[in-house]
Amino acid sequence: MSKLEDVESKTQVEFVESLSDKPLGPATTDYGTINLFQDGSVVLVPTPSSDPKDPLNLPTWHKYLIIFLVGVYSAIAVLGTSGLGAVMPSVMKAYPHDDPARVTDLVTYPTLFMGIGNLISMPLTLTIGRRPVFLFSLLLLIITGFWCAYSTTLTSHIAGRNIFSMAAGQSEALAPFIVEEIHFLHERSSKLSWFIGVQTVGTAVLFVMTTNVVPPFGLKWWYLTITFLIIATFILSIFFVVETMYERKVDEHDDASADGKLVAGKRRELRPDIYGPRSLRHDLKVFHHKPVWSRVTDFYIDTGKGFFIPTIFWILLFNGAFLGVYIYQSSTFAVILTQPPYKFAFGVLGWVQIFQIAVVMVLIPLLGYGTDRFSKWMSKRSGGVFKPEFRLVSLIFPTVATVLGCVIYGQAGAHPFKYHWMGIAAPFHMCYLGFLTANLIGITYAVDAFPQKAGALLMVICVGRGFISFGLSYSTVPAIKATGYDGAMNILAGIIGGLMALGIPIYFFGPRIRKWAVKTLWPGLTEAK
Repeated sequence: MSKLEDVESKTQVEFVESLSDKPLGPATTDYGTINLFQDGSVVLVPTPSSDPKDPLNLPTWHKYLIIFLVGVYSAIAVLGTSGLGAVMPSVMKAYPHDDPARVTDLVTYPTLFMGIGNLISMPLTLTIGRRPVFLFSLLLLIITGFWCAYSTTLTSHIAGRNIFSMAAGQSEALAPFIVEEIHFLHERSSKLSWFIGVQTVGTAVLFVMTTNVVPPFGLKWWYLTITFLIIATFILSIFFVVETMYERKVDEHDDASADGKLVAGKRRELRPDIYGPRSLRHDLKVFHHKPVWSRVTDFYIDTGKGFFIPTIFWILLFNGAFLGVYIYQSSTFAVILTQPPYKFAFGVLGWVQIFQIAVVMVLIPLLGYGTDRFSKWMSKRSGGVFKPEFRLVSLIFPTVATVLGCVIYGQAGAHPFKYHWMGIAAPFHMCYLGFLTANLIGITYAVDAFPQKAGALLMVICVGRGFISFGLSYSTVPAIKATGYDGAMNILAGIIGGLMALGIPIYFFGPRIRKWAVKTLWPGLTEAK
């Protein structure tokens, strides 16, 4: 990864990666396929400019702080929208005179409104910038958090929670998009794994808080605890989550190759004398770009086109299938473990969830740094050429683990007296690892394969799977009644296995699909700089 000196005090940037001083070879002909290595050295993609305000030139500590803050925001968003499922009996008791079916709207509608929130916010990020949308989302979470805490009717609670979920939706697309934008291609998986790690650990800790706060103290104090955490995140984000939208141009002041696409140099000189310094005043500014409202229409058109790209549509279905497993298991594991023979107390369920931290210990080194290292290794074997499809190979291990986890979970749920409680808990975490991996690899692939349309394609994946999860949340109980735990899990295992089999032609024909997509859907599109 790159190590950057503080750009506010120094004008020289030094990268740890060994880079070639020789001109780069010719660009590849397939969109998304690039020359990542030159004479065995890593080339920096995208091209970092000499502008101190370029987000790629942020110091390393600042990048990690951004990862931490957007990760904490995402953890609160995930917990705030899905955390009530495990304490549903306590939620039911809070509304004894309301229809139980209507009370469940508190846990079924959030995923739908997260998708709606993405539909509204993501086009704005390309128009007014990432920072104002992110800060407004945090502010809206604060307002609706207090709304839900002090709501006096179920109708008011549902309304506030739906708007809360719209503000939380940016955790799916915008948050990882910000992380991607401040890092180079060869380090994206590892840095995105840190983001997912922060999100997962935060969600697990907050889940323990949920199961220990809601039953004895009620929903009010649960919402207030979450809201105060959001306030702290909001204050820190004002100072440290800077604008990451940057119009990347190569000019005569930049040490770029002749074709203006890639940079090769062991050291780079920042030019505050030309571009101006990065200052606190600059970082605190909310709006950095003049809105171009035509981009909103273009964004929706690009999103619609994204559904016609076979590789992106496959990733959407793949993510949706893993999300379906996660929704099914997160909706049922508490029910199974609180009944005989296990009879877990609700407070204990939170500590079962805390084992997701162990999942993170596997995710970051194996699927974060491991995916980046594997992609580099494959690129070297291919003569220095990087293909986004190299990342898809990393899906094999977690997919196999998820299929096995589905089968074991189904059997343990159907025959609890024959299985230890770990027959529920361990597969639950195995499948959660699979879901995180599908999310990480899917997002990274979309950004690498179509860098200039990344926002629209992230919308396809995140919003699409959100609508899938909304439908699945209504089908969980009927599926259990119709097929049992084992039948439903076997069906989902088969779907995931079948989609993984489709990944074989996706891997081999991916470059041709990318070439076709650019030629057909976006003629004239050039390689991202």
